[in-house]
Amino acid sequence: MELETERGADRRAELLAAAARVIARRGYAGTRFQDVAEEAGVAVGTLQHHFGTRSRMLSEALEQWLDESDAQLAILRGGEGDAWERLQGILTYVGTRIGERNPAWNMWLDFTGAALKDRELRRSAGRSQQRWEAAFADTIAEGTAAGVFHPVTSAREVASVLSALLDGIGLQIFATDSDMSGAEATERLVATAQALLRPDSA
Repeated sequence: MELETERGADRRAELLAAAARVIARRGYAGTRFQDVAEEAGVAVGTLQHHFGTRSRMLSEALEQWLDESDAQLAILRGGEGDAWERLQGILTYVGTRIGERNPAWNMWLDFTGAALKDRELRRSAGRSQQRWEAAFADTIAEGTAAGVFHPVTSAREVASVLSALLDGIGLQIFATDSDMSGAEATERLVATAQALLRPDSA
């Protein structure tokens, strides 16, 4: 029974990954059960069995991607170096992925747009925003307590600015056909963090 449960969970994860790929290409509004079924090589009925509704499938696809992002964020936060070095690692990771036009970021921006008219998606988007801001804020607070940072305002406010800047750069790149590179995106993020945090080692 346990093995069957694990297989079911693995299958569900595979279907959600297929949904995420389709959303990245077609957008939230343009993704249908049929599109995901073709991507995953399954029948539409299989998707309906696992998720019930299209809205739930798309919402869970976002949640799975957010969980994967959270796991990567946890690895970067727990890396070597002081708080400034680790924060730069997080910003470099994200800036590079945005600059490389990673499809997952296109999916995130599309979801945030769709969330304007969908309460369930707003809850998911809000939870993700809170997790990222908390990760930034915790790292900043740690660095401040250790004397690494001398922030111009509270850790929470700096975290909010950095989170908003991430979304803003992503929107600029994906929505306006900007030619900004990953290196340039990272440079903007790190420069902003440096100006707000005034780290000793910068």
